[in-house]
Amino acid sequence: MTRPFRFLTFVFLALSVWTGSCITTPSARAQDAGRIAAVVNEDAITLLDVFERMNIIIATSGIEVAADTRQRLLPQVLRTLIDEKLQMQEGARAGLDDVILDFQQAYKIVEQNLGLNQGQMLPFFEFNNLSLESLNAQLTAEVIWSELVNQRMRSEEITDEDIEDELDRLRAAVDQPAYLLAEIFLSVDDPSKEPEIEGNMWRLRDAIEAGASFPAIAQQFSQSASRLDGGDIGWIVESQLSEDLLAVVPLLARGQLSEPIRVIGGFAMILMRQVRVGFEASQDDAQLLLRQITFPVEEGEADDAFSQRAVVAASAIGSCDDLDALAEADPTISVGSPIPIQLGALQPIFQDAVAPLAVGEASEPIQTAQGFVVIVVCERGESTTGLPPRDEILRVLESEQFDLISRGYLRDLRRASFVDIRL
Repeated sequence: MTRPFRFLTFVFLALSVWTGSCITTPSARAQDAGRIAAVVNEDAITLLDVFERMNIIIATSGIEVAADTRQRLLPQVLRTLIDEKLQMQEGARAGLDDVILDFQQAYKIVEQNLGLNQGQMLPFFEFNNLSLESLNAQLTAEVIWSELVNQRMRSEEITDEDIEDELDRLRAAVDQPAYLLAEIFLSVDDPSKEPEIEGNMWRLRDAIEAGASFPAIAQQFSQSASRLDGGDIGWIVESQLSEDLLAVVPLLARGQLSEPIRVIGGFAMILMRQVRVGFEASQDDAQLLLRQITFPVEEGEADDAFSQRAVVAASAIGSCDDLDALAEADPTISVGSPIPIQLGALQPIFQDAVAPLAVGEASEPIQTAQGFVVIVVCERGESTTGLPPRDEILRVLESEQFDLISRGYLRDLRRASFVDIRL
């Protein structure tokens, strides 16, 4: 059973424009380069390592760059780097330290997932002074950890009987409310660390409420298998919710983010994406192929001028192919690659703009923190109804199994390791 490589699963309309706003000053970099932030067994993590990863997160998630942004994110970024170090060390012990990752292929996946055209990732990193070495370390740790967990999963194959049992549970819940959810999960292995981890979760929530992309934050920080899908956990019927979540989820409105919830093993935050009854068809299930154009608003420029520019451009679009011509004519705009996505997976503001569009039609300009965005529908599939197919159930069961093994594995590594945080 091999888990596919899905690092940085696409976060639609979450990519920051090329503003360079996430760059730390050269003097700050030089001063902090040699300062040790933590020691993990025999390996050190420097404060520069933390800042380099933080800059990538800020550039790809839409986090508002305020004076205290880095200070608020630092604890959880450091915790993520510590976990990666533990995973890499475990990989070395298992003989996986010589894994050769095809970075060029990995970059293509990152470009697709972030809505960049092929070949745009390296210029994006260079323009924003982002560390390619930090990205490579994250990619490598992801692949090694997936292989380590998969090795443990191979002794616990999911059977046809397991799939049939899950189908029986879903059939019994056909008339119950169902919720399309996304999650961020932070584990608590040491009770003495619970206040610190809860504080980290609140900081992540503050960043999302300030405009950061939930899927991007989930990908970078969440410690559940769903992070590979931007926190997406799909449709959950009410009877499948744990008692902790049952007290919160039914009260959430569409697009609402819960406060941190103490659950078994740690803290969770839940994003309510959609509600329906059982497995009835919903327009939010419609499969779309979308492209986007971003018209960045330069500092000091009037929004109205850029909005009108976006309106004129949108009126000239008759198909997704027209976007390439626009990009060639105006290098200041950013045009994304075609991205398959469900309507319900979009943020509510974009769902409302896309829902009535026909194939080839462009939306009205949507104002975001990155500028004005126009979305074009390249293809549209029909909504489907009924129980999920067996291969989808298998994927969900594998994801749950991966999650369970991964959490326990990493918990054991943390408990057996020496970690000295020096900040």
